Amino acid sequence: MCIRVQYAPLTAACSQPYDARHQVITLPEDLPRRAAIRVIRAVLSELAITQPDFGAVCWCGAPVGALPRIPHQARREQVSHGA
Repeated sequence: MCIRVQYAPLTAACSQPYDARHQVITLPEDLPRRAAIRVIRAVLSELAITQPDFGAVCWCGAPVGALPRIPHQARREQVSHGA
């Protein structure tokens, strides 16, 4: 089972960000999304999982991310509003 990421209210659950039993990294829900990948990489590094230059990977090599790489609105096939 690969490592997953979840967001939760800032409580005691976030004091230990990695739950080994469930293989889940818990981040505070008010953490800015731009900082989330840095926190994920830091937790994975503490688990001795070598990280690439960009992004974050599980021990199996699968990407671990906090957000989709392409924003939802950019996935549409047709533009509905002009710039």
